[in-house]
Amino acid sequence: MEPLQAMRGLRFRLVEDGQVLPSHMAVIERLRKEANMMMKPKAERGRWSDGLDIKDLAKEKAEVLFHVGCRTCYDDELWKVARIAVSLLKKAGVDFGIMGNKEACCGGRAFHMGYRGDFTRCAQRNIEAWTRAGVKTVVTSCSDCFHTFKRLYPEAGFKSDVFHLVEFVDRLVQGSNIKFVKPVNMRVTYHDPCHLGRQGEPFIPWKGKEKKIYGQMVVYDPPKPRYNGALGIYEPPRNILKAIPGLDLVEMERIREYAWCCGAGGGVVDAYPNFSAWTANERITEATSTGAQAIVSACPWCERNFLDAISRAKGGLKVYDVIELVQQAIC
Repeated sequence: MEPLQAMRGLRFRLVEDGQVLPSHMAVIERLRKEANMMMKPKAERGRWSDGLDIKDLAKEKAEVLFHVGCRTCYDDELWKVARIAVSLLKKAGVDFGIMGNKEACCGGRAFHMGYRGDFTRCAQRNIEAWTRAGVKTVVTSCSDCFHTFKRLYPEAGFKSDVFHLVEFVDRLVQGSNIKFVKPVNMRVTYHDPCHLGRQGEPFIPWKGKEKKIYGQMVVYDPPKPRYNGALGIYEPPRNILKAIPGLDLVEMERIREYAWCCGAGGGVVDAYPNFSAWTANERITEATSTGAQAIVSACPWCERNFLDAISRAKGGLKVYDVIELVQQAIC
């Protein structure tokens, strides 16, 4: 049995039975109305791209879509990550576009909260919009969105390629399409986001039958693929950081599939903010113990939770997205 799968099943059942958390229900109601998980107006979603010359795939077509995600779209402190991503994709000569104000939530957080029907509606809406725009590859800077598109959308009929931005940039660096020319003299440690790391494994199709032994123990014939986190996206962000001249990457004790969660996922930050803050503080303490000057990640939800926790504690640890350090090394 996979514990996470069992917990998700319980959440689905609780929501279906009407046993819901008011804090989650408020977020879901706004998702249904405004197509985002940030309690913000739909019309403001594309503001991060003001002044940038980018294809609007709600009106044009391109094979590559850059999907920004709810957190970054509505968090102006994180807009720089999306804007840097646009500049990197342009420099590499990638023909891509965005959905702008028409971009909609991936639905992943609704799924993890137990709202399976809302997730399905989000998936169908996005897949239909992307099909109309001729999209064959989706690139996202959000780990939550990456996991949703990579692992959950295939069951809804989605067949296009999905890359997290760090995977895409790693390929560009390996192919010399991006060259680092400026040293970034800093000691950093890397935080593996849950949805990019242990939940970032590729989807494996399965067709079979579910059986119960003595009416209780569930078994699958043939055996279902088992996701244990070992095949997540771990090397691309580290490859990038190690390639930046002057950067000293030091690892925390808990990394890769054993990494400690930031505390923001699965609706925890919405329903249990104190627990979410405690979880972030645990990770920050671990990061500080390495002697690093900054904690680096590849997920806006992690970065926002760390920024808030450090601000409350008046700490000196810096928080960066991998892509921000890439920008510093090429400018």
